[in-house]
Amino acid sequence: MKVKKYKHLSFEDRCVIEEFLNHNYNFTQIANRLGKDRTSISKDILKHRFLRGTASKDRPCCFEFKPPYVCNACEKFNHCKKQKYSYNAHIAYNEYKQTLISQREHLKITKEEIASINDIIAPLMIYKNHSVNQVYISHPNLLPFSKSTFYKYIDLGILNVRNIDLQRKVKWKLKKEYDYHKDKVDTSIKVDRFYTDFKDYIEHNPNVSIVEMDTVIGTQGGKGGKCMLTLLFRQFNFMLIYLLPYKKSVYVTEVFNNIKKLIGIDEFKRLFEVILTDNGTEFSDPKSIEIDLNSGEKVCSVFYCDPNCSWQKGSIEKNHEFIRYILPKGTSFASLTQEDCYLIASHINSTPRVSLNNNSPYDCALLYLGKNNIDKLNIKKIEYDDIDLSYRLLRK
Repeated sequence: MKVKKYKHLSFEDRCVIEEFLNHNYNFTQIANRLGKDRTSISKDILKHRFLRGTASKDRPCCFEFKPPYVCNACEKFNHCKKQKYSYNAHIAYNEYKQTLISQREHLKITKEEIASINDIIAPLMIYKNHSVNQVYISHPNLLPFSKSTFYKYIDLGILNVRNIDLQRKVKWKLKKEYDYHKDKVDTSIKVDRFYTDFKDYIEHNPNVSIVEMDTVIGTQGGKGGKCMLTLLFRQFNFMLIYLLPYKKSVYVTEVFNNIKKLIGIDEFKRLFEVILTDNGTEFSDPKSIEIDLNSGEKVCSVFYCDPNCSWQKGSIEKNHEFIRYILPKGTSFASLTQEDCYLIASHINSTPRVSLNNNSPYDCALLYLGKNNIDKLNIKKIEYDDIDLSYRLLRK
């Protein structure tokens, strides 16, 4: 049986040990049954065995210094006048839990380590909104403990970082107001573009490039002011951000026409083969996105999610969190420029992600999109410590 390394003995494991000891099995047989090393079994028995009865210390147990170290299976157990060691699963597990708790109560961090974290790590998290995962990737030598321990030190107030400085531990939600004056979408445009059609297309073309599309609004979103058009390459979490003067389909079309000119129609066909979006009025002209104006050729396919099913394009919805770190809900986009959007996208795409095996979207997308295309789309690589996901990024 394969040995299960680095796994603590559970209560069920200890019940097996007790049962096998009662039937006089040796350590090797017990270890094979549990898939553990035999030394782990012997150490646990030695550590958690206990004396039964009140026999004199002058008459030590026969198994005090030799296997199995306990008298569970001894035939003379009821009549023996010597000290008798025994192993009990309940007692062993309770002692193990108490030891675990007591060890974790003590801090295993020096004053020098605290000072180095406060000098280097804390400013990145407080002023640049770096996540816990990001500082672990960029400064592994300064954090010689687990992420859960790091959160524990923050809760205890040992570090300058506080819970309120963590991106996702404290959140405020604003009530979403329904816009009763927004235009209705002509549902006829969705024929052959429903989410079921999208799934059928993906089933027959499993290696297709999927781009999720959405908008992010400020305080005066919709027709009342500027908003952001976001495009996310699902496979890499690589996001493009474009500033729209108004939340209208004509400006969405303008963005796509500019992209087609920048990277060329052949590269556009390769990278934007499928576009998945929601049912907003700004996406009510899919043909203008799908068609090349010069040749009239269909170069991509636009599909729509089901109503009120934002989870169907969950990657881009999740990625919007990074925008909200820099521009919280309620922030006006009136003063933003397209250059600001390029800067925001560059910092977000340079942030490492757990879902990408601690690589950044920029690094993951580099090979597929190509350095030349990424440069044309005005996305740049930002060094880890220079990444800023706070409102300070856009300070002039």
